[in-house]
Amino acid sequence: MDHHCPWLNNCVGHYNHRYFLQFCVFMWIGTVYVSISVWPLFYEEFFGTPGAVYQPKEHSNSNGLYEGDVVKYVSLYGQTFHSCILLEFFLCSGVVVALGALTMWHVRLITRGETSIEAHINRSETKRLKKLGLVYKNPYDFGPLENWRKFLGLGDNRTFWSHIAMPSSHPSEGNGFQWQFNFSKTDNGNCHV
Repeated sequence: MDHHCPWLNNCVGHYNHRYFLQFCVFMWIGTVYVSISVWPLFYEEFFGTPGAVYQPKEHSNSNGLYEGDVVKYVSLYGQTFHSCILLEFFLCSGVVVALGALTMWHVRLITRGETSIEAHINRSETKRLKKLGLVYKNPYDFGPLENWRKFLGLGDNRTFWSHIAMPSSHPSEGNGFQWQFNFSKTDNGNCHV
């Protein structure tokens, strides 16, 4: 298991981690697209002058308005439209930042051959063994390219475009209970697991 995702209401692990990452990437692309698309409307609504346009003159009439003033009343629809544009842009921009950070965190984990839980364990093991003068190497790290190949399930004539970019139900490599170790990165016996 990698972690429990409250947004998916599901645990992310061996059989669905690839789909979780695809979900994050596709959602990030979608929110970037919406943020860029709504930018002209947001700019007009945020930096423009929604509401009354008031241009004072020298003399006022009995209503307290200056003669020749232009007063534009915004309807309820206009106020709602203004609020929706602001909400949409701020919400999508916030999601771009937050989801981008989450996606980059998982990209980093996959590149290093770790899960979210293993990242914390490996960090504490690295500190513990450093105090003993030893070097900790992650036994599941096969190098960035091989880690990604294993994660994406590429191999057996599978291609990126037909099995990753587009929805695919090809199984992950392995059974989720037994894992292949990489002990080739040991430094003359200084690797402790």
